[in-house]
Amino acid sequence: MLAILTQLTCLLLIPSSDLAKEELARHQGTWAVTSFVRDGEETPKEIASSIVRIVEGDHVVWKREGKSFAGTSLVLDPTTDPKSLDVIPDGGPSKDKRVLGIYKLEGDVLTICMAGPDLARPKSFTAESGSRLTLMTFRRQPVKP
Repeated sequence: MLAILTQLTCLLLIPSSDLAKEELARHQGTWAVTSFVRDGEETPKEIASSIVRIVEGDHVVWKREGKSFAGTSLVLDPTTDPKSLDVIPDGGPSKDKRVLGIYKLEGDVLTICMAGPDLARPKSFTAESGSRLTLMTFRRQPVKP
């Protein structure tokens, strides 16, 4: 009980912007897709495994087979439960709109569940048929020397 109270006290003493900066630092680097389910449909492994997500600062670049195909700005809120993220696409029909999601980062495994554009933030890590949600799992890639 004392440990929980200590953690809560520490969270209250650290401004949420500092927590967001610390959390953003944990997201930096290259993340390879290990699974990708959209609206109940699993992307074939050979396609999913060719996609990486590269986080530099608050910007994400998506690449498939080494070629960029999308970019977004990233806003994290580690104070919510589950932790939340907003992505703001650089282009396309959702350009400059916030697309809402949730995430969990456990060591080198990142799980993200995103709503479709203009939909409410997901509440759980599922992407069942008809949900218009996307569930993605990533593994952090080692830094190349």
